[in-house]
Amino acid sequence: MQIDIRLRPFYGKPLVKVFPKISKLMSSMDYKESLENEPSLYVLVDSLASMSRDSMVPSDIKEKINPYVTQMKALKKTAGELLLSRKLNELDQFLYQIEDQFLDLESSL
Repeated sequence: MQIDIRLRPFYGKPLVKVFPKISKLMSSMDYKESLENEPSLYVLVDSLASMSRDSMVPSDIKEKINPYVTQMKALKKTAGELLLSRKLNELDQFLYQIEDQFLDLESSL
């Protein structure tokens, strides 16, 4: 027997409509494929982290996104630990905090 817990996105609208500035930024920096298949924000953290380390991304963009990415990575790490230990109520709170970071990044762009 196996228990399978999945994190699926629920935006109500396509990701590019919920986060148009982040989507546009990622597309312009050749990270458009990361947006395909409507990934969860949990998964999208890794793409933003890669973008923040990418030598092809201009330093002014990195400076803009790095504070958010740093916070998102820390939240994702804790969320992953909560997921593994099946502490779903606490996990839910951390996922909302990740979403808040995305909203903050969106408004800062």
